[in-house]
Amino acid sequence: MTPPELLALLQDFYADVLRLMLARQANARSVVAYDANNAYQQVLGRQDVHLRWLSDAIVSLGGSVADAPSGEVPNPVAQKDQASQLLESDARAQRDFLSRWEPRVETVTNARHHKMLALILGEMREHLRLFLQVVDGRTDLLGRHSDGRVLSGTVMPARPPGCNTAKPQM
Repeated sequence: MTPPELLALLQDFYADVLRLMLARQANARSVVAYDANNAYQQVLGRQDVHLRWLSDAIVSLGGSVADAPSGEVPNPVAQKDQASQLLESDARAQRDFLSRWEPRVETVTNARHHKMLALILGEMREHLRLFLQVVDGRTDLLGRHSDGRVLSGTVMPARPPGCNTAKPQM
């Protein structure tokens, strides 16, 4: 694989991960079940790291990445059956992503970039497992409470107006 081919592959991979992440961010705003939303936050945090790795690799090859669209995607809070549909959609999108990219990553001959892409795909397989567990109704996605209690509840879709997130002055 030539350097220009590698650069093009990395840019395509970056764009595909970015599209997946932006859709997932919108979906996460609609899934308010505590464990499911925590799983989304875990996945989104790792996808942000993946995008930074990819961006650094692309820049190191003399390329550039497209900027993410600005602004938030409005998405009303989903009802329980709609949240399930969003989760199933994310699992399907994750599975499709892996099917598309696993064979292409195998063609990468640069050891450093191949390892990075393989690591990202491995984490994305783990993300797929999380989404499938959420769809199955699991509530212990990110661990269990030390005394055996099952944590439940919902998260707020957004901070309430006037909520001050700044640290108090001392």
